[in-house]
Amino acid sequence: MAQTLDTGAAAKAHPAAARRWLVAGVLLFVVIAGFFDRISIAVLFTNKDFNDAVGTAFNPPMLGLLMTSFLFAYGVSGVLLSFVGDIYGPRRSLAIGAGLWGIFMTLIGSTSSYALMIFYRVLLGLAEGPQFALVNKVVKRWFPKNEQGRANSVWMVGSPLGSAIGFPLTIALIAAFGWRASFYALAALNIVIIVPLVLMFVRDWPPHREQEARAAETSTTDMKGNIGLFLSDWRFWMILIFNSACLLYLWGLNAWLPTYLQTVRHFDLKSLGFFASLPFILMFFGELLGGYISDRLDRRALVCFIGLFFAGALIYVVSLVSNPYLAAVIMALSAGFWGSALPPLFAMAAQIIPPSVTASGVGVYNGVGNLIGACSPLLMGWIIGTSHNFDAGLMVLVAAGVVGSCAMLPLIRRY
Repeated sequence: MAQTLDTGAAAKAHPAAARRWLVAGVLLFVVIAGFFDRISIAVLFTNKDFNDAVGTAFNPPMLGLLMTSFLFAYGVSGVLLSFVGDIYGPRRSLAIGAGLWGIFMTLIGSTSSYALMIFYRVLLGLAEGPQFALVNKVVKRWFPKNEQGRANSVWMVGSPLGSAIGFPLTIALIAAFGWRASFYALAALNIVIIVPLVLMFVRDWPPHREQEARAAETSTTDMKGNIGLFLSDWRFWMILIFNSACLLYLWGLNAWLPTYLQTVRHFDLKSLGFFASLPFILMFFGELLGGYISDRLDRRALVCFIGLFFAGALIYVVSLVSNPYLAAVIMALSAGFWGSALPPLFAMAAQIIPPSVTASGVGVYNGVGNLIGACSPLLMGWIIGTSHNFDAGLMVLVAAGVVGSCAMLPLIRRY
């Protein structure tokens, strides 16, 4: 034990140790850029020029499919391609991935065909699928266990920040330059900024604790055996179910929030940017708070349960409120609770999944979660289109939060 403590202290005293937080910051920018790409299409659901160009008009199921097609490919890729981080290293994989994001965003902005738009969205989803698994592997190598909750909070706030910044940014780009230019600008961000940042600052192994990190990934069994080990672990499946519910909520909210605020709550474009961002601003603070509390109390499963349960319950309250401003604030509070559940979830996964297959394990539960979450935009679009009632569509988010949170109950005593 003394030797382990000495090793950890020596690692923190290494001159390069402080760089681990700079690396976490770079991962934050990588995730933000990825979320710009994912949610940019949702802003266009009510844009006449876009709908005329691709021939969708305001058809909720067709518009929902634009998000679902991406998410389905994203989920498949997360399951099948996340192993690239375990084999080729996260640095190279992230840099190549970000370059591909830029190429596919350019192609999306150049097309006027709905079928090609779907095709390019699928390619973008395949390229982005391994992202979370790759950044999680970097965190697990660069940070000791007692810092992984906070380190995961740093990059995971890229999800709400990507939406909080991405919605008003895309709205502004479209208003100033048109919908095609918004895709070209986001493509340039990936190629000109994100790729160089990854190559300059991210390394596969941390210089201050490389020996310790390599030793943690050394196993007496092969990769196939370790994959089988976590797939046969019931705790892994509880995490997978919970994460799937989280992503049903997230992607439904991302896909339909701007349209809901504009068509049901009647916010004008000036107010739309702020109130479309507000849920993700609170989600940002929720993720920071969730990571801190879960590390401090060492009660990660309980924080996860409370976060997702209240996220779903508050969406139900939104459907009962007539005042548009109050409804928007309650929706933002719901997103804040949702955010608190994510950092402890990834920290729990790092404890349960064998170190040598971290990227593969995270890829499986995040990939399957996104396959299930991919149904949310299309399902909500179908419910809204057939019932002509947006509140009925919101019940998908309610069910995801309240029912999905129960997956944490068997883990609360141990984690």
